[in-house]
Order: sequence, then structure tokens, then C-alpha cells
Amino acid sequence: MPDIIWKQGAESDLLQIFAELEERSEEAGVRFVGKLDFTLSNLRAYPEIAPMFEEPVRRPRGIIVHALIHLSRNPERIRERIRRLLSFD
Repeated sequence: MPDIIWKQGAESDLLQIFAELEERSEEAGVRFVGKLDFTLSNLRAYPEIAPMFEEPVRRPRGIIVHALIHLSRNPERIRERIRRLLSFD
């Protein structure tokens, strides 16, 4: 199984999301982290299930969590952030 590596930016995103959810509703942050752990466990067991966002974001040797991004945001802003994180310019 591939290793899961958390980059500093992703850790910061997680802490921010957790805090925001906990402010809105007690235990919401804990539920989110539980769902995230479940998802990452599945991704670790079956890395090919991850959709390809832009080449070469998905790679089979390991899973690197660069960021946590809300997908309801503007797709171009998401692409810009991913490019910036991975230096795709």
C-alpha cells in the first residue's frame, strides 16, 4: 500500500477546516476527520480510484496530500491553487 504524506499546507487546511466546523456545530470537525480518514484509507488501498485532476497529479507510488480544497469553489481557482502548490507554471 502507498504511504500517505501530508504537506504542511494540507495540515494547515485541515486545522482551519476542523476549527470552522467545530465553531458551527459540536463534533462536526470530528465527523469530518473521521470521513477523511475513511476516504484516505480507501485511497491508500485502491489508489487507482482517485480521479485524475490534471496530469500528473495522481501517481501510484504514494499519496501526497498537498491541500484540502472545497470542490464547490470555482474550478479555475482550484486549478490555480494546485498549479501553485505543485509548481506547474
